[in-house]
Amino acid sequence: MNMKGVCVLSTGGTGGHVLPCIALATELNDIGWEVIIFSDVRGLQYLDQNSNAYSIVLVNISSETASLRKKCIELSHQIPLAALRVGRIIARKKPKFVVGFGGVSTFPILLMSILLRVPLFIQEQNAVLGRVNRLFQRFSSKVFCHFSNTLFLDPKKSLNTGNPIRNKVLEKSNSQYLDPGPWPITLLVLGGSQGAVLLSEVVPSSIAALSKKIQERLTIFHQARKDDIERVLTVYGNMGIRAYVQPFFEDVERLISEAQIIICRAGSSTLADISIVGRPAILIPLKHAKDDHQLSNARMFAHGGAAIVLEEGPNLTEELSKNLRLILKSPSKARAMANQVLGQGKPNASKNIISAIEAHFGEKNASY
Repeated sequence: MNMKGVCVLSTGGTGGHVLPCIALATELNDIGWEVIIFSDVRGLQYLDQNSNAYSIVLVNISSETASLRKKCIELSHQIPLAALRVGRIIARKKPKFVVGFGGVSTFPILLMSILLRVPLFIQEQNAVLGRVNRLFQRFSSKVFCHFSNTLFLDPKKSLNTGNPIRNKVLEKSNSQYLDPGPWPITLLVLGGSQGAVLLSEVVPSSIAALSKKIQERLTIFHQARKDDIERVLTVYGNMGIRAYVQPFFEDVERLISEAQIIICRAGSSTLADISIVGRPAILIPLKHAKDDHQLSNARMFAHGGAAIVLEEGPNLTEELSKNLRLILKSPSKARAMANQVLGQGKPNASKNIISAIEAHFGEKNASY
């Protein structure tokens, strides 16, 4: 295969930024691009450091939550140092283009792409354009988005491609769905990288309010923080429920495909995966997400009955229990939600993005 050249993808922070980056990197490499991913320390947990599809460059930018004053002090020296290092690498490798996936750690890479006149593209996963992406969209050639009505997005720059999806998830596309009924039921709880604490409190309490007959049929796969695992297991154990509680599930795509119901936050990557497989979901958006983007994600995603959205509040446990009972007792509703959510899926996102990038360089239909 003739190599097309070098390209840079910049990501970091949460899985919502990094997982689509990995999906696009893999697709780019498959058609002949040499891919370099710039990521912060948090993003490394999602990246395969032995991958043949991409190489990794660590960017020393902190994306951890901190006070505004502390964050400003840290970034005031981290960004200039990172920009100088990144600039040397870009000048040496001469990438044909740069794609930014959002997050503060992408700032120096996007800045240097502008200063060194490397064409810049942005991929926005959420229903609200992220702050770094918002700043750099005026300098970008295109902004690839998942939601057509993304807030703060310049319609002249935008292209509704969808969020890139990993091959493992695509292999489960439109998997056969088993309606809930008088047989074993699998419930999947995904807290995401930032919002697992509340779900570890609310979900077991809502399950406890269900009838013993329902509890006996449940098997629960629950993503929780390490500090919460023992407590959550104890609560489920006291109810006699089969439960598997872990901080991270390696085969989450299989668990999504086997679940009758999913309870999760409204992170973009999780929603994109669910829409590809097609499963009923109860969404509990992270209340303190930046710009309240998870609530926007959830509302757009749930349009037309594709999911149920519950906001954090004093009655959340009761509301969750009520809606779980509703879905479990109505197989037709569960199936309707599963069918509706499939309409949100965009399995060709990576191909759409690559086609648009190559078209920008005059390589129309070069790869797809």
